[in-house]
Amino acid sequence: MKTRLALTFIAIAVAGTAGITLFAFNPAPETIFVTDYGPDDSPFAPTAQAGAALSAKDTAKTMRVRVTQTGHADEYVFGSFSRIGFISGANDFLLESLPSEDKKPFYKLVRKSLKEINQPALSNPTKLDVSIDLFSGDYDLIQTLSYEKCSVFDYFVHAVDSRGSIPFLDDGTQQIEFREVTKFTCQNFDLIIDD
Repeated sequence: MKTRLALTFIAIAVAGTAGITLFAFNPAPETIFVTDYGPDDSPFAPTAQAGAALSAKDTAKTMRVRVTQTGHADEYVFGSFSRIGFISGANDFLLESLPSEDKKPFYKLVRKSLKEINQPALSNPTKLDVSIDLFSGDYDLIQTLSYEKCSVFDYFVHAVDSRGSIPFLDDGTQQIEFREVTKFTCQNFDLIIDD
């Protein structure tokens, strides 16, 4: 056992010496100095993005959701949705928010769409047109995500303990939030930009 241990140490020592010798013949690469500019000193953003740094007033900060039953004139406007989510493909998306009284007309449309999705034989099922307007910090309209002829295929409410995560309502209490998720599948999607 002592002989094997001694041979192992000799092998490690020889390998280490060879590694040190090899490193000595390959000089270290030239040192590269990186200058860390402050936010006002450089036109480049200190992030992984490409392009010039943007100010908070120029980027999307708020959204407005407009819902119309396809073929009808009544448009319902909501400012209380908190998040847009991606499902799969350009025509499917989700909206997440806190359940609130202002969205009661929206819930009626969701309920109607959910009932009809389980009855494929309907000749004229309820479809929804959903427009999501994204506004900058200066409240200028940046773009509108326009989804047409949508069906709600899933809706649920769940409780989230906001401690350790991002609350939708920051009232300082860090209590459990009740959140709702509405998932849509649509026939058409368009990105509308007003010049």
